[in-house]
Amino acid sequence: MFIGKRLIGQRRAASRWAAGAIIVSAWLALAGFPGAAQEQADSGPEIVTIGAYLNDVQSIDLRNHNYLVDFYLWFRGTNPEIDPSNTMEFVNHSESWGTIITKSTEEPEVLADGQFYQSMHVQGRMSRKLDLRNYPFDRQNIVIDIEDAVFDTAGLKYEIDSIGVNPALKLPGFQFEPPIMRAADYTHPTNFGDPRLTEGGTYSRVTIDMPIARPTINAIVKNVLPVLLTTICASFVFLLHPSLVDSRFQIAIFSIISIVALQITVGEDLPTIEYLTLLDTLYLLAYGYTIAVIGALVYATKLVREESGASAAIRVDRMGGGLLFGAYLIASGVAIGQGLIG
Repeated sequence: MFIGKRLIGQRRAASRWAAGAIIVSAWLALAGFPGAAQEQADSGPEIVTIGAYLNDVQSIDLRNHNYLVDFYLWFRGTNPEIDPSNTMEFVNHSESWGTIITKSTEEPEVLADGQFYQSMHVQGRMSRKLDLRNYPFDRQNIVIDIEDAVFDTAGLKYEIDSIGVNPALKLPGFQFEPPIMRAADYTHPTNFGDPRLTEGGTYSRVTIDMPIARPTINAIVKNVLPVLLTTICASFVFLLHPSLVDSRFQIAIFSIISIVALQITVGEDLPTIEYLTLLDTLYLLAYGYTIAVIGALVYATKLVREESGASAAIRVDRMGGGLLFGAYLIASGVAIGQGLIG
């Protein structure tokens, strides 16, 4: 509600600015400057050059879908009446109250070519819903969206200068690609309840985007390997003689309990989501395999009690164990391959 009211107020401020400009232009025309109004109408929006330098990504919180970033922004424009550093806002703020913005100077500096220059240091937490379907082989994006809160595209448009990144930047647990910066027009799909507006306004929006991904080997060792080792331990039951009923069932049951414990531990770091991740799929395959192992043990134990004796149970162990474990490895390999490709 607060954001909506704020935006409505900002849109009204922009309307008042535009109306004031028209009145001034008309007055100049009446005062003997016939080309003044036409010059104002044809001048177009103020072009503001914007650049960024990404200094650090201090933390990435998967559970809350946000990240703490440290970066610099700078603006260059030609209109002394417009200070974009005062009217800009971060569209994907997570905690605006905790953001620290430090300007290099109180007022914009005038450069030798007549442009007005202002830079600022920003430390704040941004938010973006993370897609974890391919976790732990997921690829994410550190995104910062910037938009002017007062002037629409008729009054101001952003033009990209350059973007840089701190060469010493490190993201523990992630690898990153060079960030990109792009500007595009964005139309809000609402008039924010203002009956005077027939549709939402269009504003120039700048997006800073840095792709990140987890190292594949690291993801396999920390997430996939523990599940695989547990299922391998469960497969050892087929190497024991069918007469060792208690030992065989104990190994299988302890294996499935271990898989449950592993999944609970990993789930503590992830948010509540409405879909299954790739790692969830691997756990489901492990559950299915261990339950199938227990089913094979039950059938082999039944054969031992019958006239066919232990020889038939051993044949079931050899055939069933090999087929079950092979099917599990193939299914898991396909799931991991799709995650890596995706």
